Formats: sequence, structure tokens, C-alpha cells
Amino acid sequence: MKIDEIQCIKELRNGSYQAFTQIYEAYADRLYSFVLKQLKNRSLTQDIVQDTFLRLWDNRSQLNSFGNLQAFIFTIAKHQVIDYFRKQVNELQFEDFMEYCENQESDVSPEDLLLYDEFLQQLKKSKDILSQREREIYELSREKQIPVKQIAKQLELSEQTVKNYLTSALKILRSEIMKYNILFIFFL
Repeated sequence: MKIDEIQCIKELRNGSYQAFTQIYEAYADRLYSFVLKQLKNRSLTQDIVQDTFLRLWDNRSQLNSFGNLQAFIFTIAKHQVIDYFRKQVNELQFEDFMEYCENQESDVSPEDLLLYDEFLQQLKKSKDILSQREREIYELSREKQIPVKQIAKQLELSEQTVKNYLTSALKILRSEIMKYNILFIFFL
């Protein structure tokens, strides 16, 4: 679908839903293909495409009538894909560390046990910083191993809301634990 970008940008900047719809219809399929090639996950791709257009709407006042709208939209999506991969790496490192600590219960030195106990104490203190909802979702997901879909149903929340709370909780816990330099155990 070919659109008059300059006119659509002007109208979008003024809050036109019709212009937004035209832009969405013109770029959504191409954007979906672009993101899917990177992520190879249809559900996640759909989330990022939706978030990209939501960000376009939220940042419509920053649009330049002389700029390249397609480049702007694809840049938003590219940054979201990069953020996703960055978050995945951080979560994997944290989860690997947690798994390492849990597996250290046999054949470990007294020093390792002491460090592990300190880590568990710090984790417990750090969980106290979380909001009630973040803590609840973290414990259901990470400690009771309940899938996000089931947590969402149990708490009557959307899956995305559960993911957002979990991401927030992991970010806070990671930050708190790193303040105490406990992650050095992972590299021993």
C-alpha cells in the first residue's frame, strides 16, 4: 500500500487515528517479516510489531515531516529486538547463576556453602524490595516453576503483564545482588 508519507506524518502528529491506521496498514506486514527474520518466534514478533506501533503513536510529536517514516519505524523495531536479546542474555546469566548455586549442595567446601548461604540471604533481602505483585509473580515463576500462561490465568492478568512484572522483578533482584558482588561465585 502506497501512502503519502508527508501528509500522514502531519496528520499523525495532530493525533489522527486514520493516519495511524494508514501507516499501520502500509508497514505492518513488512515490519513483521523483518522482525520475524531476527527472532524466529511469531508470538514475540507480533508483540514487538505492536509495541513498535504503540511507540510510534506515543512519539508522534517527534516525527519530522521530511524524514523517512519507514526508517523511523524499522529503527524502533530494531532497537526493541536488540533490547530483547540483551535482556535474554542478562536473564540467562542470572538463571545460570541460580542453577549453579542450587547445584552446589553436594561436594562443596565449607567456604562455598558459606558464600551460597550469603547469596540466599541476600536474595531473600532483595525480594523484600519487590512490590507484592512482583514478588508473587517471581516466586510463582522461578521458585514454583509455574509457566507464565498459568500465572496469568491464576492471577487474572494478561500474559504480557505477568512478563512485565517478572522482567521488573528480575531486573531489581539482579541489580541488588550485583551491589553485593555476589555474582563472582559464578566465575569460580
